[in-house]
Amino acid sequence: MSESLVTAAEIARMAGVGRAAVSNWRRRHTDFPEPVVGSGANPAFRLPEVEQWLRAQGKLAADSSEDALWRVLEAHRGEADPTELVTTVTAYLRDPDTAEPPREPRIREAVDALADDESPTELVEQLCTWLFERQQRQHLVTPPELAELMIELAAPVGTTVLDPACGAGNLLHAAARAGADTVFGQEIDPTLARLADARLGLHAAGGVRGGDALRADGYPDLRADTVVCDPPFGYRDWGHEQLGLDPRWEYGFPVKGEPELAWVQHCLAHARPGGTVVVALPAGVASRRPGRAIRQALLRRGAVRAVVALPAGVLMSTGIAIHLWVLKNPDAGGAEPVLLVDTGHHAPRRRGRVDWAALNEDVLGAWREFRDTGTVSEVAGRRTSVEPIDLLDEDVDLTPARHLPQPRSELDAAELDGTRRELGRALADLGRSLPAVTAGTEEARATTTVHDLARAQAVVLRSWSGALETDDTADARGPRVLTGRDVAAGAEPTARLAPTEQEDPVRLVPGDLVVPLVAAGDGRPRARVVDTDDLVLGPNLQLIRVDPEQLDVHFLAGQLRAGGNARARSTTTSGVHRLDVRRIEIPVLPLERQRRLGAVFRRLAEFDATLHHLTATADTLTRQLTDGLAWGVLAPGE
Repeated sequence: MSESLVTAAEIARMAGVGRAAVSNWRRRHTDFPEPVVGSGANPAFRLPEVEQWLRAQGKLAADSSEDALWRVLEAHRGEADPTELVTTVTAYLRDPDTAEPPREPRIREAVDALADDESPTELVEQLCTWLFERQQRQHLVTPPELAELMIELAAPVGTTVLDPACGAGNLLHAAARAGADTVFGQEIDPTLARLADARLGLHAAGGVRGGDALRADGYPDLRADTVVCDPPFGYRDWGHEQLGLDPRWEYGFPVKGEPELAWVQHCLAHARPGGTVVVALPAGVASRRPGRAIRQALLRRGAVRAVVALPAGVLMSTGIAIHLWVLKNPDAGGAEPVLLVDTGHHAPRRRGRVDWAALNEDVLGAWREFRDTGTVSEVAGRRTSVEPIDLLDEDVDLTPARHLPQPRSELDAAELDGTRRELGRALADLGRSLPAVTAGTEEARATTTVHDLARAQAVVLRSWSGALETDDTADARGPRVLTGRDVAAGAEPTARLAPTEQEDPVRLVPGDLVVPLVAAGDGRPRARVVDTDDLVLGPNLQLIRVDPEQLDVHFLAGQLRAGGNARARSTTTSGVHRLDVRRIEIPVLPLERQRRLGAVFRRLAEFDATLHHLTATADTLTRQLTDGLAWGVLAPGE
């Protein structure tokens, strides 16, 4: 254990603080343990030294059995696969008499101590939560909230539930909690299969088998009441060459590039007649042309019950938009209406952070009404029910947004006319705001660089390399975080600094000059002179703080925005123009002349900002007038 290592994030957990607090301790306390592995933003420290320091400072969180287990697991996370660790502990908790115990004595001791106080079921779920939180960016598991929504769409789940690509078993766990007596799963990753099997054995009968469900079906004779599945994305090697005559392809043989439609038919083949199937699929499955014949057959047979479009960014692991398909294995009758729901208005501000309660209310409210009545009260842009014949066109596109009635915004004719008049006056005044210029004399001028100005203490250069925890909720009150993206887009910042203990941010003051690390598409830098005092320096920004007795900030901003500084730019292999402001050349001019030029540069920047604002206003007004005239809400004036 003398070589067990912990990261700064793990130290923060031990002390019950944010990660930035650990960075502060490292800077302010000379006796803080030195890192032994890694450097920069990812150092690692010896666990015993960290524990001793935290204990001496009175910063070590309460040493409960649960805390001890988490610390030991964190300490060994760099030495062993976290999934393997949790799998071993889970199997041991399920059957301590026959399962192989954890090899590391301290892990076994911590597990035994905690098992005396808590039930194995609760402890296993805590372990799984610990694991899933650390692997959110890998699509190893279905997020618990998505799993619960899929099971609600399948309700009542009946007695037997199957998930043929179960991962760590989140869907089956939700099914067991919803009343399923027997749950079966299959998983291609052997470690995840063992974890799911050990975990689910504490909740319901059944089991999880390893292997590729498409190539080596673990349950060829099973017909479950409900089949749920969140199949792997981009899984192209699914056995297309070997499975051409497989009886599962009742609706058509999927082309090699449509593995998701192979999973859909595999699930239907394992549902009893009349049984329910709920599958999470990439949005493209609803519209890709190679799959239209299979989609057509599914519709004609009455297999498709609903398609729900989830907002892009609902998963932490990918930005791919997801659809939920609700199907049934047809038992009698023909095609039935199809429910289409679009939840794009619930789009998260950050990937993986969605208001699941509001989303569930919209989706399940529509589904239950449709399931009970065969139709749904239509909401423009959000939900409708469609007869299959209306979907059986040349494309057989099941994307909900394509078939939903478009919402019509309320238009006030008097207000729109007022906006039209104001826009006209503003455009008339715009030309007069441009500064007058005359022909200049090209003269040889000495130049310097921003780097040399910094050496001469005319400017101070700063950037932010750490992590900032932000709060983007409506009631956030912290200072706004200005990012490189905000400056590049000419937009105002939306995120605010979260009220948590973290490294002291760089507070911006009026007169600061900020420049994004990435130049615009034309290679020119975008520079902004700060004029408020409620901003902090965010990521991908370079700060230049000017000494006004030596340099005029608007003169410097204008010189930065100008072309001709190719030496300050470098282009990556992907075509991104990166900018190093230190290498930008600046003419050496007297301060009074700088100020005269700076005043003109400032007016040009204000003209540009006003023009962008008016362009956006004109675009919105044009669309509103066009829509209003087309809908008949507005009529041509005299």
